[in-house]
Amino acid sequence: MEGRMMETLDELRQEPHWSYSALNTYLNICQAQFMYRYVEHAEAERTSVCFPFGRAFHAALTVQAWECMTGGSLTCDEMVEQFAEAFKVEVKATPNLIYKEGENYDSMVELASRMLDAVSANWSDCYTVKSVARAFKVEVPGLDNSLIGEWDCIVQDGRDICIVDWKTSASRWPAGKAERDLQATVFSYAYEKLTGTTPLFRFDVVTKTKKPSCESHYTSRGFHDFRRFEALASRAQYAINKGVFLPNETSFACGECPYWHRCKQWHLKKWR
Repeated sequence: MEGRMMETLDELRQEPHWSYSALNTYLNICQAQFMYRYVEHAEAERTSVCFPFGRAFHAALTVQAWECMTGGSLTCDEMVEQFAEAFKVEVKATPNLIYKEGENYDSMVELASRMLDAVSANWSDCYTVKSVARAFKVEVPGLDNSLIGEWDCIVQDGRDICIVDWKTSASRWPAGKAERDLQATVFSYAYEKLTGTTPLFRFDVVTKTKKPSCESHYTSRGFHDFRRFEALASRAQYAINKGVFLPNETSFACGECPYWHRCKQWHLKKWR
């Protein structure tokens, strides 16, 4: 495992690859959005601020996890400083950025401050972090290219190794969401492929509500989950090779889709 994971995620992205995000876009969000983003590489018409916000939030928690792994810990104010620095960079690098009504740069930093306060009050991994921002690359039967990704954090949870993924959410997760989430399957599958052992998986979900909450949602995957994922991935690859890219007319992602206007012309495209 150590020898196969020396490359960073940015290095792995230099070669043709599959990611969880790409698979999830095709399988669960919208095939047309997949086509515009991953096949045509179309420029985003607009990008919701939630995306650079989420990346900056991850950056702050990544620094905190690194500190914990080396025996230290950031204060809440220090995490907010890390967020603000990362958010400024992300905002500048994001084309056609849009805010929702009532939002602006300063209000997003204030929201992050409240959310990080909730994280700081609930942080339980001061002495258990084993690895941070760890890239992986595995082969999946039926996929034309390797599957790559990055585990946010790996911790020792009692006797078990546990993959931790940080999420920001507009609201609290409903019961059962973690059990159905494809990311837990994909990331656990990769870990099992590389180590021969199946980990626990934990989503740490921080809400963007007026009074943010931080909740941990545990789940696990096994043999049938992994075989089902392989079958889904294989059939997705087959459909993509055949040029099947149908719009999801009722997708939850339509409101913030970066290709909204382009999708409105989807039916006028000449299909071969």
